Amino acid sequence: MAECERETERDPVDRPGLVLRAFEHDGRYVLGFPLHVALTLCADPPSTCVRGLPLASWAGNAGAIGIRLIDPATGNVVLSHEPFPVVLPELGTSTFTLSPGACRRMLVDVSRFLPADLAPGRYDLVILYGAPSRLIESPVARVELAAPGAAEREELDRLEPELALVGSWGRWTNLRPRHGERIEPPRGSLDPLRFNRVLRYLMFGPEGLSDVDPALLDVLHGVYEPESHALLAELYAARGDAARLAEQAAIIRTSYPGLAWWIDEIEAGRSAIAAARGG
Repeated sequence: MAECERETERDPVDRPGLVLRAFEHDGRYVLGFPLHVALTLCADPPSTCVRGLPLASWAGNAGAIGIRLIDPATGNVVLSHEPFPVVLPELGTSTFTLSPGACRRMLVDVSRFLPADLAPGRYDLVILYGAPSRLIESPVARVELAAPGAAEREELDRLEPELALVGSWGRWTNLRPRHGERIEPPRGSLDPLRFNRVLRYLMFGPEGLSDVDPALLDVLHGVYEPESHALLAELYAARGDAARLAEQAAIIRTSYPGLAWWIDEIEAGRSAIAAARGG
């Protein structure tokens, strides 16, 4: 991958910008649970380098993500939250650089923007990504926001104290289990917490990472499909299975190059999942 050259002084009009290469989402979400969408950003033009971009992820978004929710029947804006990015690495804010020809896929959760009394129904969803002097707006996505069923409501009630303590599903996912707490695997492909549960199981589960059955990831379809390949790569790296790791790396770099950074980290021995295990 090409390295970024030192940026020379140039007119602001000529500064490289960003382009949204892909916007992915599911068709249905359950209110109260994560609402994950994915943005893939690339430099524009692709031969340029863009530094100091706020890093948004499933764990947090550094103020870089905004949302508009629109009633498709009336066109009225039900909810609007503009991004207010914070780019202060010295305060712990994560940033990233887009090298020439590179893209970055960011899976983000926008559920925290939704008011608790939002009515179930179909909405038009627009996601905004903001960086200093740059704003990216996604296409409109029609999504269904469904009311939780009885079992889902019971689960929300059970997890509410932990969620209130940490403030978001991303932070809950990274929350180390209490002594004796059982880390639950996902409850199937319709589990609205399936992605977060997979991550918690990989980071804090009862068995070693090399012993986790890759079938655990079978529930990650739809918007989570690209991440499922990166997580498979994590498992094969932990097993020392170079051939299968190479297969997943090839899938990522060919079909989902916006996640190539993840494969680079695994191959360099900097896996965040392994680090959470103390490995």
